[in-house]
Amino acid sequence: MQFKNLQIILTFVIYVSLVISSPIKKEKEDISFIQDIKATEKMRFFPDNFKVFKFEGDDGVDAFLETGGFATDAEIFNFILNRKGYNSTNIMFDNKGMACSAFQTPNELGNGFYFGRNFDFFDGTRLIVVDHPENGYSSISTVNTDFIHWIKEDISIDEYLEIAETNPELLKQNIEELPDDILKIVSLYIPVDGVNEKGLSISVNMVPGYAFNQNNPGKRNLTTGSFIRVLLNKAANVDEAIEIVNSSNMHATIDLNVHFLISDATGKCVTVEYVNGKTFVIDTKIITNFYISDEIKEFSFGTEYDDERYYDIQKAMTEHSNMTVENVRDTLKIANQEEFTLWSVIYDQLNLEAIYYFNNNYNKGYHIKLFEDDNSDDETILVVDGELTSQEDSDDDKTLIEEDSTDKN
Repeated sequence: MQFKNLQIILTFVIYVSLVISSPIKKEKEDISFIQDIKATEKMRFFPDNFKVFKFEGDDGVDAFLETGGFATDAEIFNFILNRKGYNSTNIMFDNKGMACSAFQTPNELGNGFYFGRNFDFFDGTRLIVVDHPENGYSSISTVNTDFIHWIKEDISIDEYLEIAETNPELLKQNIEELPDDILKIVSLYIPVDGVNEKGLSISVNMVPGYAFNQNNPGKRNLTTGSFIRVLLNKAANVDEAIEIVNSSNMHATIDLNVHFLISDATGKCVTVEYVNGKTFVIDTKIITNFYISDEIKEFSFGTEYDDERYYDIQKAMTEHSNMTVENVRDTLKIANQEEFTLWSVIYDQLNLEAIYYFNNNYNKGYHIKLFEDDNSDDETILVVDGELTSQEDSDDDKTLIEEDSTDKN
């Protein structure tokens, strides 16, 4: 099929351009600002091109699992939207590739762990999701909403594919008009990283090779995004995550081959990889974009010795056996892909909070807690040589920091 061949070529080109490019190292800065932000049920838009919202209630995961799951994202979207009363939307998930890095490290006090992650892609609108489900673990996760395609009119899949091939910009324009209520529901099922209230953290990274689609009888079906959502909702630690892995058929979203780094609050950290219908679980603290398992490294374009980002992270972890937040930030900065890094995030697996950096700007971070004080407001924290100074935002500052998302949909 011409469209599928074009997609394979585009995925390969994006993989090579993102993975092979060498980052430019910059000098350290002594001063940075961290903006405290709060998730609300209303979608909030920030000028650094990211959105934040909080979901509370029935997120559909239990009902989804009761069905035995689905092998495609289109089936998942249809199921979860129908449960909420949306019957005439045409939503697809289109991911042309991503080249990312992730690692886990002990914190500076030795009583917890940080999970650092760079998400590398050409462009996108970032969405931070705080989910408090009725029956599951609460979590913070991140979504690239540019992966969501939406056509307002009812069309067939063949018509959709024709538009995707001949006029893809139309899909990008339409997503800007997608109502927040629908975006919230769909985004719950396509996170690419996150942490839950038990400290379980996860990242999905691209790897080369053919996409995996497992079809073992008697197992539930999960796609890339729904797998991350299920783990965040249902797994308290790596062992429980592996139980879900072993009881599930995995299906690659949009034929994109990936592997996962999964870690927990005890410091256990593994990579889950798939080749030729088989699942491989390997103890490791770092992943980028090559296979970790010795049994399947032949399927990679390279190894850790060919990947400068992997080597830089490994070197930083050797130099700092216990890292501060600033150490993790600087490691992510060294391993980033310059303008291709859409976000860097540090998940605190002990205190259940996250710091995000956008637009390759590591002097300005955004801090969010999983469990917020209802009376707390956004404030700016000035960091000078590691010392924190809290500064309440003036009304003028808040005007610059946040805009109403209703004007940005």
